[in-house]
Amino acid sequence: MGVEQAPVRNRYQEVVTRLYHSSNYDFVGVALRENQSPHLTRWIHVLGNTNERWRRIVLRRGIGLAGLVVQTGQPFLNNEILQLDYRNQFYCPIARLEQLTNVVAVPITKAPFNQVVGVLLAGYREHKKEMNDQDIQKLSQYLH
Repeated sequence: MGVEQAPVRNRYQEVVTRLYHSSNYDFVGVALRENQSPHLTRWIHVLGNTNERWRRIVLRRGIGLAGLVVQTGQPFLNNEILQLDYRNQFYCPIARLEQLTNVVAVPITKAPFNQVVGVLLAGYREHKKEMNDQDIQKLSQYLH
């Protein structure tokens, strides 16, 4: 990402930091679409990670939980994410790497056309509580 992307990256780093420290999620991360072709979507900032393998994940549009959120622009949650394998359209590599059991993801949009440019994801490693619409609302509030 170029120099012009630094303020954007810093803004989402702040979102991740605030959400992680003000909630009981075990993991919070943001993935953003790059401006330059081929417009890959990568995780740019995470907290609560157990390793650094998240840095190598490239989200594919329409594939996996985060890729589907980017493609459809719709939030998604799953309370049994580790039950899915790589053949399932909702398979989530970052959940597998971080051993997340429950996840919620919301799209990050850019004005003026509400173009989806990324995803904000949060999750638990143990079934502390079921994810629900309140979690979707909570994550969405951090993006406004």
